[in-house]
Amino acid sequence: MAEEQIQLWRAMITGPEGTPYSSGCFVFDILAPAEYPNVAPKVNLQTTGGGSVRFNPNLYNCGKVCLSLLGTWQGDDGESWHPKTSTLLQVLMSIQALILVPDPFFNEPGFERNRGTPEGDRQSRQYNETIREGTVRYAMISQLHSPPTELKEAIYTHFRLRRTAVLEQVRGWAAEKENSPRHAEAMKGLVKELEAALDKHVPE
Repeated sequence: MAEEQIQLWRAMITGPEGTPYSSGCFVFDILAPAEYPNVAPKVNLQTTGGGSVRFNPNLYNCGKVCLSLLGTWQGDDGESWHPKTSTLLQVLMSIQALILVPDPFFNEPGFERNRGTPEGDRQSRQYNETIREGTVRYAMISQLHSPPTELKEAIYTHFRLRRTAVLEQVRGWAAEKENSPRHAEAMKGLVKELEAALDKHVPE
């Protein structure tokens, strides 16, 4: 929270295991409007590689977060913001549970009906390859080299404690037999960059 402007907050969510976001550090800027908590906070994803990557159908490369709880996505009344019961923690947990998921391709409206079909699985895997590369490049390597000042200690602690697991995970991604040739080559280079960034900023 900004001490001089307490309506401005910054939060970080680490990607859940078993997803293409796993162990990445995703930073969100949050504004509590003057009417808060009678209205939902405004949330913007900062981890976009300077607007170069769209991490999810619900996360735009401009940083927009589509979530019914925020009023940026159409949902049932029970999923909307309620002044007396809704909280910022609920928003962050919803992003982690509903957006940072194993198969984000199917978050796109209408795509869910293709889940479990050969074509749907192929498209989902292709989508995940792009997300994995973005996670390693922008939610890991970039965060190590240029962490937000307010979250620097948390980010370095995260990678220091999970260093071995993170490297095993990313090397595993790079070695998967199903990888497209383009993805395999990209991941090979990203593994080397990640190893160098870890050695520089959180040495063993």
